[in-house]
Amino acid sequence: MPAARYKRLVDAFAAEIRSGRLTSGTQLPTHRHLAEREGIAVVTASRVYAELEARGLVSSEHGRGTFVRDQALPPGHGIDQHPLAADTVDLNFNYPALPGQVDLLRQVLREMAGSGDL
Repeated sequence: MPAARYKRLVDAFAAEIRSGRLTSGTQLPTHRHLAEREGIAVVTASRVYAELEARGLVSSEHGRGTFVRDQALPPGHGIDQHPLAADTVDLNFNYPALPGQVDLLRQVLREMAGSGDL
């Protein structure tokens, strides 16, 4: 089954960022410009950038644009890190990424639910 077009665009951008062809601080085209250039809908262009941001490859600044992140800086350790209360657990990306994490995540969530601290 061929990958969706937006996924191919995400993978192409990711490859350019990881290879260094798109360097840290580079501003990506606006959503409208990307949509026009690639012949896709603006909502699809937004989805491409959202996926890149979820991967930690870019950061968006409302009113300024989307920029390539410094890959030496882990996601969440830069200016895009939002402050959380000390007793808050951020579960925005609570899906397993590595083998074996499914069981670990399941166990931790059960323990948290059973402790009544949710």
